[in-house]
Amino acid sequence: MATREELREALDDYVQQAQKSQRVQQALKGWNCVIYIEATDINAGFTMTVHGGSASVSDGSTTAPDLIVRGSSEDLANIFWCDENPASNYMQGAIKIQGSPENTMKLDAMSLMIYLEVAKMQQ
Repeated sequence: MATREELREALDDYVQQAQKSQRVQQALKGWNCVIYIEATDINAGFTMTVHGGSASVSDGSTTAPDLIVRGSSEDLANIFWCDENPASNYMQGAIKIQGSPENTMKLDAMSLMIYLEVAKMQQ
C-alpha cells in the first residue's frame, strides 16, 4: 500500500514527466480535462487538471471532474511512477475509469507516451 504522500509524489513526478515530453505536450495541446484520481484503499483523492498541454495536480476535488480514475494506492502509484504499464492495469481491471470515451482515450494516450518515454530513458 502506498501512503497519501507517496501517491502525491508519484503524481507530481508524472506531471513533470509530461511537461518534459514534447510528444506529450503536442498530444495534449488542445485537450482540457479535469481528472479526479481516487485511491480507494486509503481514502485519498487528487485532481489533475490538463489545460492546453499543461498539467497540474492539487489535493482533493476542486471542481466537477470530466474523468474519474479509481484504484488502490499501490496500483495508482505504480502507474504514475511508470513502474507498471497503465494499459495492462486498466485491462486487468485494477484501475477503473469513469467518463467519456474521448477523454479516456486521451488519458490512455498520455499515460502510454509517458510510460514509454520513461522506460526508454531507463535503458
